[in-house]
Amino acid sequence: MDTKEPVRMVVKRIISMLWLIAIIVPIAKPKNSVKVNFIISPEDDMREILFLIYCLLMACSVEANAVSLSGRPTDDSVCDLSPMTNYHLTRKIFVPSGTMNVSDIYGRLALMFVVKECKNSQILVLHSEFGESEDERAFRVVTSELCSVANVQRESTATSEYPYSFQVKCRISKIQEATSRLAIAEREKNLETIIAENAPTVRERDESTDQPTSINKDCGKLGYGAVVLGLGGRCTR
Repeated sequence: MDTKEPVRMVVKRIISMLWLIAIIVPIAKPKNSVKVNFIISPEDDMREILFLIYCLLMACSVEANAVSLSGRPTDDSVCDLSPMTNYHLTRKIFVPSGTMNVSDIYGRLALMFVVKECKNSQILVLHSEFGESEDERAFRVVTSELCSVANVQRESTATSEYPYSFQVKCRISKIQEATSRLAIAEREKNLETIIAENAPTVRERDESTDQPTSINKDCGKLGYGAVVLGLGGRCTR
């Protein structure tokens, strides 16, 4: 769920209320009334009001820039594509089962997400639950585009359920370069075309799932060897 728009609305309302207080309170204040120290006093210097507004904007900005592919709570320091990175990426764009070159497709999906949602200095987190080679290759593509090689760290996140699980972390430092290269790559051949070219055709899927079994015409017949010698029949697997 996109939280940026609601945050902007809250900020606008807070700013409107602050300005309303600054305008109305001096008018409503009696001449001989005792001076009261408000949190935002109408007699305070305007710089204090602007400073408070700035703090509110900064606080909301941190919340708005928190990035999590799976939607779990995080903060502005990470670009979190864990857990199960490629599973969550392929929930956004369908990749048919049996598609070839899935590592390149996963890598392109991850880059498209990161350059749109994340920024330099954030820690990129990628995760594979099954430890598959496709995930390994895809993550290598992503980290080489976004991070320096020296910053890439791979660590095991093995559990009893997922013994080969691992995650990759690195600090993003090349977001502008990656954005430019991705734009060029998309112009040359966009992701939808790549998926379509590598996806199995309907005929190929049918052939792989509905292979006819060859039946020996002599299967089921009792020959001399089966009756007299006790040998196996003529049915082959």
